[in-house]
Amino acid sequence: MSAIKDSAQSPTAVPRRTALSFGLAAAAGVAAGSAAHAEGGGGMKVTVLYGAPKSPEDFEKYYLGTHMPMVYAVKELKHTEVSIGLPGPDGKPPAFYRIAELWFDSPDHLQQVTSTPAWKKIVEDVPNFASGGATVVVSKIG
Repeated sequence: MSAIKDSAQSPTAVPRRTALSFGLAAAAGVAAGSAAHAEGGGGMKVTVLYGAPKSPEDFEKYYLGTHMPMVYAVKELKHTEVSIGLPGPDGKPPAFYRIAELWFDSPDHLQQVTSTPAWKKIVEDVPNFASGGATVVVSKIG
């Protein structure tokens, strides 16, 4: 998991661009480590939780027009789903602005896909639009 914070909010926070690149790149390493400990080789999922961007319009334009086409081009993904957060029943803003879920057949499959140049390009692209930060969660399905 990797929580990204704006360095202006905390004197100890890592700058956003550095943290996003590092955090998402580390997801592949975390996934590889998780893969080694996953029992039965079942399905795996990478979830990316995006914080509220400074400009939702700019985020949407880049995310849907540039970033997600790169993700969709990775044909080895088992399933990809994106969603947008909505206010809860109490009317409070959602905890996350956007959610992306990427499914993989197995720990080995996840490791294989996340070690490709195409995946590296996707990870390096995140700081170009995720002004609200991103949290990456790697999980075993089931």
